[in-house]
Amino acid sequence: MYNLKPHYPYTMPTVSLFRDPKPWEQGGMRYGRNTALSVTFLTDPDKAQQLLPAPFRLGDEPLVSVSVVQCEDVDWLAGKAYNLVGVDVAAVFDGKQDKDVRGAFAVVMWENMTEPIIGGRDHSGVPKVYAEIPNLMRHDDACSGEVSHFGHPILEISATGLEPSSAADRKKIETVKRDANWMNLKYFPNVQNDGADVCYACTYPASGVCADAWRGKGQISFHESSFKENPTQYVLINLLADLPVLKVRHAQMIVWEPFMALDRLPRILR
Repeated sequence: MYNLKPHYPYTMPTVSLFRDPKPWEQGGMRYGRNTALSVTFLTDPDKAQQLLPAPFRLGDEPLVSVSVVQCEDVDWLAGKAYNLVGVDVAAVFDGKQDKDVRGAFAVVMWENMTEPIIGGRDHSGVPKVYAEIPNLMRHDDACSGEVSHFGHPILEISATGLEPSSAADRKKIETVKRDANWMNLKYFPNVQNDGADVCYACTYPASGVCADAWRGKGQISFHESSFKENPTQYVLINLLADLPVLKVRHAQMIVWEPFMALDRLPRILR
């Protein structure tokens, strides 16, 4: 028999160890190299609003950002690597106490490894689910990525005509990342499944050194799905596939060396 420490944030199974539950006390979780391909596009505001739970609302413009990231040399995984895809909506949190908190709301994050899914969901409330995510394909001035599950495509993303960013632009990228409010809704149902055990909005701080960056012309497309093709995710996928790409605002590729996740104490929004 073992006794649970009353103030220790265990990850199931509680008999085991996971990762450091408070990485900000050591300066964050270090990722030796992260390579991210991102496309941001303008979409229909009514359709984008459907992706935001109250009390979140759309920002000044209905912007959706999709990023495919190769995470390499991950310290808390003993140097192992994994890939992720995040879909964010430019949003504002207007709660009872915290007003006009502007940033990006995490609609979904796909990852291709169990451990980061568990850590991100259980500890930080990031809406993570599994998908097959191969490494980014880079050739000359073009880069592309894709996501699938159960053998069916979910997303294709690409950037062409990539041109290097200046040192000043790379510093600006670092500042934006450090100062950004990346927000999510931490929600877990109770065991009777008739309500929430946990339900609140929170932030996930991060920072990094932008070693390289490029800008180019972006393209993105979501594929419609069905219960037969993707029984647990098809509703979400179809909401994303229903977003019209009215205009691609920008596409960029960024190399972080290193990237520091949870480098500061997360904030609960009320």
